[in-house]
Amino acid sequence: MSASARFVVGIDLGTTNSAVSYADLGAGQEGGAVIKRFRIPQLTGPGEVSRLSVLPSFLYLPGAYEISKEAIQLPWPTSHDHVSGAFARDHGARVPARLVSSAKSWLCHSRVDRNARILPWGAAESVGKVSPVQAAAAYLTHIRQAWNHARGSDPDLALENQMVVITVPASFDEVARDLTVAAAGIAGLQEVLLIEEPLAAFYSWLMRYERNWQQAVTPGQLILVCDVGGGTTDFTLITLRETDGSPRFERLAVGDHLLLGGDNMDLALARCLEGALAAKKVRLTGDRYKMLCHQCRQAKEEILGKDALRRTVTLVGEGSRLIAGTVRAELSRETVHQTVLDGFFPLVAADDVSRKPGRKGIGEFGLPYEAEPAITRHLGNFLHRHQADVRSVVGRKTAAPDLILFNGGALKPPVIQDRIRQAIRHWFGMSDAQMPRVLENPEPDLAVSLGAAYYGLVKTGRGVRVGSGSARAYYLGVSRAAEKPSVPNEAVCLVERGLDEGSEIRMDRQAFQVRTNRPVQFDVYSSTYRTGDRCGDVVLVDDSFTRLPPLQTVIAYGKKGVQTTLPVQVEARYTEMGTLALWCRSGEGPHRWRLQFQLRDGTAVQEVGDRTVLEASRVAAARDVIRDVFSGRADSGEIAGITKRLAAVVDLKKENWPLSFIRTVADALLALPPSPRAATDWESRWMNLLGYCLRPGRGDAFDAHRVKALWKRYKAGPLNPANAQVRSEWWVLWRRVAGGMAPGHQRQLSQDLTPVLGRGKGKKSSLLPQERLEIWMLLANLEQLLAKDKVRWGALLLEEIRGPNVKPQLLWSLSRLGARELLYGPADRVVPPDTAAAWCERLMDIPWKRSTHVLPAVARMARRTGDRLRDVSDAGRDRILRWMTGFEEAAAHARLLEQVVPMAAEEESRVFGEALPAGLVLHEGE
Repeated sequence: MSASARFVVGIDLGTTNSAVSYADLGAGQEGGAVIKRFRIPQLTGPGEVSRLSVLPSFLYLPGAYEISKEAIQLPWPTSHDHVSGAFARDHGARVPARLVSSAKSWLCHSRVDRNARILPWGAAESVGKVSPVQAAAAYLTHIRQAWNHARGSDPDLALENQMVVITVPASFDEVARDLTVAAAGIAGLQEVLLIEEPLAAFYSWLMRYERNWQQAVTPGQLILVCDVGGGTTDFTLITLRETDGSPRFERLAVGDHLLLGGDNMDLALARCLEGALAAKKVRLTGDRYKMLCHQCRQAKEEILGKDALRRTVTLVGEGSRLIAGTVRAELSRETVHQTVLDGFFPLVAADDVSRKPGRKGIGEFGLPYEAEPAITRHLGNFLHRHQADVRSVVGRKTAAPDLILFNGGALKPPVIQDRIRQAIRHWFGMSDAQMPRVLENPEPDLAVSLGAAYYGLVKTGRGVRVGSGSARAYYLGVSRAAEKPSVPNEAVCLVERGLDEGSEIRMDRQAFQVRTNRPVQFDVYSSTYRTGDRCGDVVLVDDSFTRLPPLQTVIAYGKKGVQTTLPVQVEARYTEMGTLALWCRSGEGPHRWRLQFQLRDGTAVQEVGDRTVLEASRVAAARDVIRDVFSGRADSGEIAGITKRLAAVVDLKKENWPLSFIRTVADALLALPPSPRAATDWESRWMNLLGYCLRPGRGDAFDAHRVKALWKRYKAGPLNPANAQVRSEWWVLWRRVAGGMAPGHQRQLSQDLTPVLGRGKGKKSSLLPQERLEIWMLLANLEQLLAKDKVRWGALLLEEIRGPNVKPQLLWSLSRLGARELLYGPADRVVPPDTAAAWCERLMDIPWKRSTHVLPAVARMARRTGDRLRDVSDAGRDRILRWMTGFEEAAAHARLLEQVVPMAAEEESRVFGEALPAGLVLHEGE
């Protein structure tokens, strides 16, 4: 940040609305800088520009001849033709296929490529899509250009030269935060600060009560910040403590990531009306359903916020039935109250707040919304989980808040605020007089941006600071012997309890060593009990420590990748976002490696999938067997019997080998250098065993490193390519590890296989039948291919599925290419539902004598996911269900089409094509 910045600017980059506030650092007002709102100029109609207090977070992508360029021209020059803000929201509600909304929610969606052009979700190929990062950048670009236009041509006043603070949900993970920074960079804001939204909301309250906050809060009181916006729900606990004789605000706890907010309420209301329309035989397309959701949002705000009795929702027709196809439905106050209050803010029992949801959440339009919709249950669980923190820091028996600050558009209605207060009273047995008092927040749409600007002032030394220090101490496990593989019994203190976020951590007193160019594990611990430990102190690990999920990585050093031990100095920073940024700086040169630890809510040790842990001497003996058999001296019999020999050494059948052991075997196999003189049986057995032990290419922290090492052998190809068995095992190997391949590697495989599988007119394939099947199964497991590539491969595969005697592997391959639910690939790589339905129709036209393989294949391509833009249409699904009734064993497969059924572990193995390693669950539910 420029030291000469004239302004500090707070930007609330919201799911539904974005807002900007600022303070003039050079104004010199008595008592400090005054924070003002920046009214953002934007299109509010064709050719109409107005200054509004918020910029609606909507992006409209006009068609080529839909809107004239003059109609969407802004007061400043632009290099794009998309529209942000109020006009985008209002016009896009009528043309939802070109409207991008909830981009912020997509930034934290780990099952899609957030840098890929996937929005609007489900839009036709003719729509020039944008990525979630580009959408967020578009809003920030509009804000930057609007600010700069208002400030004239003076570069010193340009937004990119000011202190800019951007807000993010407290529950955003490190990836989503990094993507937010990346979006700011695309928008021309190269250096920004981030602040969590609940903390910014509290800073906005402090801003208003800077001179008399002592009259509202007393030491020892608990303040709950409850922030429910359009896309996320955040909880934060703050207290006021006496420190060195003066009161100091401190943040105690931050809630989990919850993709749950006003959008979910709109979807729930839309579902209610969809049921009423279905009774009138009105079926909604994806675009009309989006229109319904937008209108339900407007109706909800008027009924809950303005106390309207009812609102009529009107959906115009499509195409030639624009007028005749218009339908109307009524949304009453009773329906809204029942849906929103009872569905999202129920009065749950105190002993029920930790109950896990028994059903999938509303997953419309591709977003993985929280499975449990009851925000009050999440709040109760949050308060329950942090009772120990409250007891330890504040000395109170319960985490019952004394004060509540409500923030976010979803919490504007007083009736919702009252329901949350009632829920808290219900849990803690409070009287009316004991109910938490509400801290005033007169401008919830602007509070976060105002607080962000105030936080910027605090960073310059003005205003009242909230100590967002660590409620726990954090430690890094160390070992006295560099090569000692056991769990460390000592740890160095990295973050002492109460350390302010934003603090630099220096550990000059200690010297460390790390192992390079091999997988290493950094063990991390926390403690809420220990006091007095200071950064850099080395202490014994005992029962007062909680072990956290370790960070596993590879410290790459040198061009030749030689494994060595390197002296390093440890440098660290405890960031404002509650993460520990750790660097290892080489003591022998300028090299520096960064390790990022996520410390938010990392209080539970992750369960290890392995049910069996093998004794170290048996594992070492297994390594000796591998080296012995693949030394080049073993005969064919010994090579063929290696699996039985390994099973005997560890006294476990092959199918029961735990994940940790099979990855150890894979490491030993990868360490064997390729030999040009390798016999065919040596090579085929090596590939078979390696593929088995490295399958499915993911699941262990070091699998990406292993697959990357294996990929180096891909270009060279098999050592004995003329041997049919070697060629088949080659394709099986890559199919088994495909889940761990980078998208670029999968594209390379797809491109290389195009001439191998393609047939010219009158040209007969040179592939043996079994090898051809293995290649198709490999292609089917490349889930990270673009949807258009999968469509191309599926069309080619259908040419080989001509009758009922088709090989089952081909049906399996087609169903994987057209699957609605992917095992590991991003959801944006699913083929269009119409394409999958057409493939199902082709299969249904074949007179099958047995349904053993065709039924699961069709079910895989037509199963219901809950995302209507990914699911086959109702009409298509109905045709498939009618076809299924002709088979006796159809019931289990029909169920997948009739309701959303999460993929179970047994089903994953069937879909994957073989059993997964013991204890490994591949699919990550949405």
